[in-house]
Amino acid sequence: MRLTPRLAVFAALGAVPLLFIHFAPWLLAVVLAYDALLAAATLADFLTSPRPDTFLSVERKVDEKLSLGLRLPVVVHLRSRAARSVEIIARDEPPYQFTLEGATEQKVLVPGGNVPAQFSYYVQAHAKGDYTFGDVFVQYVGVLGLVARMSRLPAPQSVKVYPNMLEMEKYEMLARRGRLMQLGIRSAKVRGGGSEFESLREYVTGDEYKKIDWSATARRGKLITRQYEAERSQNVVLLLDTGRTMLQPIQKMAKLDFVVNTALMLAYVAVSSDDKVGLMAFDADVRTFLPPAKSNSQVYQIMERLYNLEARLVETDYQAAFQELATRWRRRSLIVLFSDLVDPDSSAQILNAVSILEERHRVVCVTVSDPNIIAAAAAVPEETHQVYTKAVATQVLHERRQAIQALRRRGVWTVDSTPENLSADLINRYLELKAKSLI
Repeated sequence: MRLTPRLAVFAALGAVPLLFIHFAPWLLAVVLAYDALLAAATLADFLTSPRPDTFLSVERKVDEKLSLGLRLPVVVHLRSRAARSVEIIARDEPPYQFTLEGATEQKVLVPGGNVPAQFSYYVQAHAKGDYTFGDVFVQYVGVLGLVARMSRLPAPQSVKVYPNMLEMEKYEMLARRGRLMQLGIRSAKVRGGGSEFESLREYVTGDEYKKIDWSATARRGKLITRQYEAERSQNVVLLLDTGRTMLQPIQKMAKLDFVVNTALMLAYVAVSSDDKVGLMAFDADVRTFLPPAKSNSQVYQIMERLYNLEARLVETDYQAAFQELATRWRRRSLIVLFSDLVDPDSSAQILNAVSILEERHRVVCVTVSDPNIIAAAAAVPEETHQVYTKAVATQVLHERRQAIQALRRRGVWTVDSTPENLSADLINRYLELKAKSLI
């Protein structure tokens, strides 16, 4: 129970006559009678106002599987078994880690007779994993407005925050409509250097001379090239670094979360292209391994392995991880290494260890560049501290470019993009390698 401001006002009014009791002693009896009457009214208001949990019920509508980084609605339904309408104040308890839009405490007029009323707000998760919504707290003011009755309505609800699954649905929809350019993806159908002939077309600048069909060229009087479909059922292994370099936040999310979204998108595209996809996540130890397989269910298995995987504040042992992969999986594959090159030490470790994979596999190293560092390096400083900020940012970008160039010299393909462009750039690189039969 909570006393209301109305009761406080009435109590204050009852105390006013005490200021004049020196001139009129009989006012003391009036004040005592008034206070007794007010106490009786308060007690009556309390007794005639049942606890909210005796006539109210609550149901929260929120998806059990939330997508990372997306603004998603939460709707709280309230029902009353009372005969009359009642105005209540309801407060929901979402996970404290979520960003909220809209009030989680709202005033709601709940009709009687089990007619539902509701209020809503939005949540946004910035990290994967398991979370729990708490109970709903409600209160309403009695008929006389002197007391407020409060209750806690049990409504615990567990939710899982997965990587952004809507991007895969968007890809599928645009692929069916032939509009993947909207995602920055240049081609959905893989053609190129495979062995299976597909069609003839006019020669365009950049085509390989060895693919020119001289018979067709002679017949048509212009250069004609053969076009081949790339080989199918190749192997793709997603190799995710979960060490300290992936803890760095970008746009309120850890780098690892951006990487997981991109890895799942690539897995979906690869399976759609008839390839087998596997997964290994590692830092100081190998944390999960899933051998390549070709099915839509494989994408969801990868998602289940990754949805609650978090980066840890440990040094990554690339040598041990690459050796473990070489032992567990010996078939030639496209190894997509998601890591970062934030300092010379970590870059050197990757360079020293990547030779273990190069002997048998094609390696692509994927890194997420920080838009804030790029902006700081490009900014024109106006104050002294901005000069130092620009110098540090420029040095970081220089070391990063050096590490990327060293990887390229070793024959490692690289993708270094901002979070907004990472998925499209990686998928384009995958399609390019597949088209040229370089996997």
